[in-house]
Amino acid sequence: MKKNIAHRRIPSLLAQTITLLLASQSILAAPGNQHQGTGYLNPGYVNQDTYPSGNVYEIPNLAYYGNWDSNQVFVIDVDNMALVKTVENTGEGPYGIDQQGPSKAYALTRKTESLTIVDNYSFENAGEIPLQHKPRSTNFNANTGLSLVSGGDKAMTSIIRVDHDKVTRVIGYDQISEPHDFGGSLATGHPLWVDDQRFFMLDRAERQIQLWNRKGELLSVLAAPTSVHHIFQSPLESDDDIYYAVVEGNQQEGISPSVLRFRIKGRKMHKTGEAVLADFDRDLLDPAEMGVHHADFHPDGVHIYIGSAEGHLFVVNKDTMEVENMIETGKGSGHTTFAPMHDLAFVTNHNDTYMTVIDTSNHSWLKNIEVASSASPDYKSQAHTSGVSPDMKYFYSAASHDGVFFEIDLDTLEVSRTLYVGGNILMGSFIWDGDGVNM
Repeated sequence: MKKNIAHRRIPSLLAQTITLLLASQSILAAPGNQHQGTGYLNPGYVNQDTYPSGNVYEIPNLAYYGNWDSNQVFVIDVDNMALVKTVENTGEGPYGIDQQGPSKAYALTRKTESLTIVDNYSFENAGEIPLQHKPRSTNFNANTGLSLVSGGDKAMTSIIRVDHDKVTRVIGYDQISEPHDFGGSLATGHPLWVDDQRFFMLDRAERQIQLWNRKGELLSVLAAPTSVHHIFQSPLESDDDIYYAVVEGNQQEGISPSVLRFRIKGRKMHKTGEAVLADFDRDLLDPAEMGVHHADFHPDGVHIYIGSAEGHLFVVNKDTMEVENMIETGKGSGHTTFAPMHDLAFVTNHNDTYMTVIDTSNHSWLKNIEVASSASPDYKSQAHTSGVSPDMKYFYSAASHDGVFFEIDLDTLEVSRTLYVGGNILMGSFIWDGDGVNM
């Protein structure tokens, strides 16, 4: 029996500039989508693209990446492709580093029961926050100044008051959790604020979407076919009670990955649709080879792009909840990053040497771009985190296993510059200035 131990918006020049930019591309978040946060460049990314904070080096555009193989965080000057600072002694396994407002970021040290604070002004290690579980990922609410930290080894969520870097409440189940679906051993998926009072916790072993409140009360539970990786919304959703969940699949049990649509009505969650990816072509697609990692909304707010491990990207219509198209990508197909001004999307292929470029005007394959020297099912060749410069001229990401940060020119679609930083750089965040946006 599990034991319940339940104990945004910052105005800035960038926020105004990005609002105009996104409006011009019809990808503004709906007003009720508070978890997406004004000031974030890409509404499909939680805590990864954020607003300027100012720093001692006066560098406008920055990338942060954790070094999974050590206890370091790398801070990169994006414009000059230069390593600015290595933050040392973060604790073991800093997988990623999430922004918590303009002043600080938290390094997700997934091998320790703690988080490490990085000061965004000085780029110094600003101390540690002890936890009752290993951290998986965070979601910052700018309205309340509270951040959710989901559990890596236990189905738990800590609520942190970011201005004091203190845990105010822990909810969930204080025991080791062992999920068995596609997507690895992490106990939870990505956390997400629904509003200032309620949030989701994704219990991967129990295959549940759980709705909690800040008092530590479990309000509703929705069963999923397999574990859920994350929950997201359409940036144009008129009804902000409608959500979409990435169902990861189970290769051993032959359960296809899918996109699950549900809504919150009152205190309860109700399933309203599901797009099963293997149903697109049962003769070609084998659930024993499939598995999904991430989904992102097309700028039109209607189509969902979701990659699968066997090497396809599926295009799902949110209204019909049907797969409309399937595009050949690469092994370990995962995140999709959009460059709306160019009608392009970049697909991260975690277990291949190339990224796949999609023409988003007609959902078709355009090009593969070699970015990594090698690839294997045993490691990730490409990072989870990518970004597009505010002026829409360049795309940035990392060849994780190579320890290389790279730039792709969005006009030529070629790698234009690289920076070797070393280590194994898997996930991180960007801070963009916004002054370079040209309307």
